[in-house]
Amino acid sequence: MYRMTLREELDKFYATYHLPENGGVDDKTFGVPLPFFHLTLPNFNWRRKRLYIHDLEHILNKQDTTWRGEMFIASWEIATGFWKYFPLCIFPLWTMGFGLWKHPASVYKGFSKGSHDTGIAALDISRENLLSLNVEKLHELTKNKRNGSKLLMNLRLLSWSIVATVVFLSPVIVLLSGIIFLAG
Repeated sequence: MYRMTLREELDKFYATYHLPENGGVDDKTFGVPLPFFHLTLPNFNWRRKRLYIHDLEHILNKQDTTWRGEMFIASWEIATGFWKYFPLCIFPLWTMGFGLWKHPASVYKGFSKGSHDTGIAALDISRENLLSLNVEKLHELTKNKRNGSKLLMNLRLLSWSIVATVVFLSPVIVLLSGIIFLAG
């Protein structure tokens, strides 16, 4: 029985969710649809290098590209240790912080699953070799690599939730600080 490679799965994922070819890795900017406006950000080189990993995480965890799916993936990434990849970790931290307000159940489910998985970025497999695998093999490589108590997982979630909330609220904190400074 033929199983699609991860490269083929990515192409299908991009088509299903109407994303640009290669997830938009060659675009100069990328958009973030927020509740009241659309934010356009530069597509930094450090983001381009790891974008395919983020997209593979959606495939691995069967998550769509809605806010709920993004919040699950962001929390899964933080739990698996993706926070080590600075400055790229700013995006999942911000999304996790937003998720605590918008879809807390997705944050909990993503972090809980990620607490027992190894992240794709930590596999130390070249891009070409990784994309030649299939989803079943990726599940084998990432599944249940870490075991820990539920209490420890919840303490880690609480700690990262505080960090994520600060990252999420940092634009507001900076704005208010500026207003206070100018008013004083």
